[in-house]
Amino acid sequence: PRGTRSKSIENRCLPRGQWNTYDVVAVDGVVKLSVNGKFVNGLAKSTQKKGYLCMESEGAEIHFRNIKIMELPPGVTSPDQIAPEL
Repeated sequence: PRGTRSKSIENRCLPRGQWNTYDVVAVDGVVKLSVNGKFVNGLAKSTQKKGYLCMESEGAEIHFRNIKIMELPPGVTSPDQIAPEL
C-alpha cells in the first residue's frame, strides 16, 4: 500500500532448508501477501485485475512445491483491466 514497489514490513522467511508458505489473495485490484501466516505487503488499486500469475526470485535459486490456485468469485472487470495475451 506504500507505492508501486515496496519491501515487506517484516522479514518472515524461515531459515535455509525450511519451506515458507505464501498466501496471495487478489480481488478486484486489491492484492494481499502473507508469509508464514502473517500479512507482510499489499497493493490497492491495481490496474490489472485479471491475467497471469508469475512466481520468481530476485537473484537466488528458488523451488516451489504444493502450489494451489483457487478461483475467487468474480468482481466487475472491464476489458482494459485484463492483462494482454502473450
